[in-house]
Amino acid sequence: MPFDSIRSVQALVLLIAFPLVGGAQVPVRVGQVQTEPMQLRHAVTGSLRAIARGELAALEPGKLSELGPREGHSVKKGEVLARIDARRLEAQKRQSQAELEVAKAELAGAVASAERARVQFSRISQLMERNATSRQEFDQAEADTRIADANVESARREIDRLRESIALLDIRLSDTVVRAPYDATVVQRHVEPGDWMQAGEPLLTLVSSGPIEAWLDVPERYIESLAQYGDQVVVRSRATGEASEVLSTRRVADVNPRVRTIRFIVTLANESGLLTPGMSVDGWIAVTDTATRLSVPKDAVVRRGLESYVFRIKESGVERLPVEILFESNQRIAVTSTELRSGDQVVVEGNERLSPGQAVAITAGKALARSDANGH
Repeated sequence: MPFDSIRSVQALVLLIAFPLVGGAQVPVRVGQVQTEPMQLRHAVTGSLRAIARGELAALEPGKLSELGPREGHSVKKGEVLARIDARRLEAQKRQSQAELEVAKAELAGAVASAERARVQFSRISQLMERNATSRQEFDQAEADTRIADANVESARREIDRLRESIALLDIRLSDTVVRAPYDATVVQRHVEPGDWMQAGEPLLTLVSSGPIEAWLDVPERYIESLAQYGDQVVVRSRATGEASEVLSTRRVADVNPRVRTIRFIVTLANESGLLTPGMSVDGWIAVTDTATRLSVPKDAVVRRGLESYVFRIKESGVERLPVEILFESNQRIAVTSTELRSGDQVVVEGNERLSPGQAVAITAGKALARSDANGH
C-alpha cells in the first residue's frame, strides 16, 4: 500500500477513535463503595421445581364432553376443567330413586303387617292362658309375628341400600366434573373432547403456580451452616438476575453418596410469575457470622466471562478496577480489591459500554433510558 494511503487510514482511525475516548460525556448513575457488616457465603447451584406437579385424571369412564384449558392457560383451584358425559349415571340415579320410593311403600306395608301380626299374637296369647286355643295356633301366631318383624327389618335394609347406592351415584356424578386441585398452569393436554376416557386416564398435566421451590445442592461440609444460617440464604435466578423473597427452607436428611451433597429446598415467592420449573438458580449459603467487609451495589459489577470489574469515578474519567466477588447479599456484593476503598463512587447504571478514561456525567433520580445507559 502507498505510504500516503497508510497515513490516510491512520488519520481516519484516529478521527473515529477520538470521540470514543475524549468525546461527549456519557450519563451514568453511581453508587457508593461501603465497608459494612456482612456474612461470608458459599455459592451453590440448583434448579427450580414446582411445589406440585401432576397428571389430572378422569375418575369415571365415559365420553369426554368438555375440556377447556389448553397449554399455557392458568387455572384456579376449584375451576372446572373437564366434564365426562354423565347421562348414564343420571339415568341410574333416577332408577335408584324410583326403587327407593317402591321400597318405602313396601316398608309401610311390612310395618302394617307386623302390627297386625302382633295384635293377633296378643289375642292368641290371652286365649292360650285360658286354654281356649291350641298350642299349634299359638306357635303359628308367634312365627307370623317374627316373620312380619323380619320383613320390616328387610324393608328398612333395602331402603338403606338404595340410599347408599344413590349417595354413591352422587359421588360418581360429581367425579364426572373434573376441577383444578390447586392454582396451576397447564403444561400438557393429553386428550380432546369426544375421546372415550377410562378411569385413571390422564387429561392434563398441571404445574402449580404461585410460590416455587429452589432445590440447591450444598456440600455436606456446610451442614452446620445450614442448621445455623439456613434461613438467611439468598437465591437468584440466572434468567431474571433477581433475588427472590425466601418464604421457608428445609433440608433433606440424605446425602448424595456420589458427590457428597445435601438437598436444601428453599420456597420462594413468585409474585411476577417469571420463575418457572427447570430454571437454573444460584444460591448463597451463609457460612460464618457477620463480619465487616467491602461491598459494592450489585449493579456496579460488570461480568465478562471469568473477569469481574467495576468503574470507579475519577476526575480524569472512569477507571476500571478488577474485583474478586466473595458473595452476594441482598442488593450488594462483597468483594476484595487492592485499589477500591470505602467511600469511592462506582458506576451502577450506564456501565455496559464504558471504556477506561471515558468522561461521564453523573445523573440522579429516575433510571436512565437504555440508549443513554449504552452510551449512544
